Amino acid sequence: MDEPFQLEVACLPPHCPVTLRSTLCSEGNDLWESFSHYVSDERGRVNVSKDDSLGGSYIGCEPMGLLWSLRLAVGGRQNIRLRKKNMQTPLVVDISLFDGHTIDNFNTQTALAMTTMERWYMAPGVRRIEVRENGVVGTLFIPPGPGPFPALLDVWGLAGFMEHRAALLASRGYACLALAYINHPELQLGSGMGISYFQESWKLLQSVPQVSADRLGLLGSCFGAAIFILMASELPDISPRCLVAINSPSGLLNPGEGNYLEKLQRLLPETKLDANGHFMIKDAILAFGIDLERSLQAGGIQCPVLLIVGEDDQCVPSLESAQKLEAQMRAVGKGHLVTKFSYPEAGHLIEPPYHPVMRSSAFNLPGQTVTMLWGGVGKSHAAAQEDSWRRILEFLDKHL
Repeated sequence: MDEPFQLEVACLPPHCPVTLRSTLCSEGNDLWESFSHYVSDERGRVNVSKDDSLGGSYIGCEPMGLLWSLRLAVGGRQNIRLRKKNMQTPLVVDISLFDGHTIDNFNTQTALAMTTMERWYMAPGVRRIEVRENGVVGTLFIPPGPGPFPALLDVWGLAGFMEHRAALLASRGYACLALAYINHPELQLGSGMGISYFQESWKLLQSVPQVSADRLGLLGSCFGAAIFILMASELPDISPRCLVAINSPSGLLNPGEGNYLEKLQRLLPETKLDANGHFMIKDAILAFGIDLERSLQAGGIQCPVLLIVGEDDQCVPSLESAQKLEAQMRAVGKGHLVTKFSYPEAGHLIEPPYHPVMRSSAFNLPGQTVTMLWGGVGKSHAAAQEDSWRRILEFLDKHL
């Protein structure tokens, strides 16, 4: 999934207007689509890696635009994220070529040509093992070969359990435990949220025979990142080699707290809505929920830290949190351990490369479903996903 592809069209008349359309049917049977307008060169060719799209779902030279600009098709369900749940099957993307610059009614037209791509999160030989041990719920992905491998705990935010990033990291040589801690049918509401749960998960990963127990790292997004920053800073029995935090609201959590959803629920009456009625929870967190002045025991962080920040994050104050953590680390003489990459028009949902960009989507809060504004501007957010993934892999390669 993180590898780019090259798409070319040949045997067209010179200077011929054409439309390329990509479609994907999700596991939930939802149709996603994107389309772009091109004009063939004097040889009758189009090269998506070099030529500009003149219109459609994106404009300009975007080699992977037919993936990151995928949107839910009109007439179907809307406002949902693309989630791959079965890592042992690929995402299947069909790409079709149409005569002229078309914007709709593709199903009534005959395609000039078609091709199909399979996009995999799991490389050949990666093993997927469901984990249900000592109360820990998750899925372990192990690279091909005997090991021992460097390893990662991988946790997302309050949206719940996802495996795709862990599978992709295993495809890059890291044993990776995708950890469930909220919104999972085998966990009671909030039962995974106590810090002891994450300590137990750390011990479990260390005990895996194919894992190099002294080469463990932490990688988290949103609340997951905040939890991992807390662990690395204030728990002496947790000693990661490195830590990656993507759009973390660090400062929202305190040691010993249990169900952090209760704190989030208290913010709801203060949450602003944008012109479309989408929840903008960031300002409420800044005003009522997050204590940016509460000092983490930053001196307890002994490992290199990589902070990935979307400056247009409308969900949590990730930029403010990253700046505060940087200042705290500098104050104790550990500023050299922090590396930050900040992306001006990236939002909250920074995924691995080429994942469809979602500025807003439905989100389940206690007692209600709302449309959450995540932020992010299409092309810029897509570029941030691609660049940040490269930075993450380089960081892991260096430190883990």
